[in-house]
Amino acid sequence: METQSQKARRFVAMSLVAAGTLFFGFFVSQVGYSVLREWRSISAALAACGVLWILSGPAMFLGGSWVLASLGRRATPMWMAGTAAFLAGAGLVVGVLTHVVPCSGPS
Repeated sequence: METQSQKARRFVAMSLVAAGTLFFGFFVSQVGYSVLREWRSISAALAACGVLWILSGPAMFLGGSWVLASLGRRATPMWMAGTAAFLAGAGLVVGVLTHVVPCSGPS
């Protein structure tokens, strides 16, 4: 059985993770929006990365909100937010490795 201090620590940890998920979910969706704002001048592959970020950002944000609303009692929202974060990161890594996502300015 958990003691009060263990419950408090778990709540604080879940709140910090949820706050990070809220921030990064908002950030990822804004990056996706800024990429797609120039959709006429970007490649289809970069547009696909932008769509992935626009979809995964709100999923991360929703997962973080759900964790805060349920006070950390459910694992489902963390799985949802974690999967969305993994997909957003995988899209970024694949985009960088295939030279779809520009990493530097003009040389």
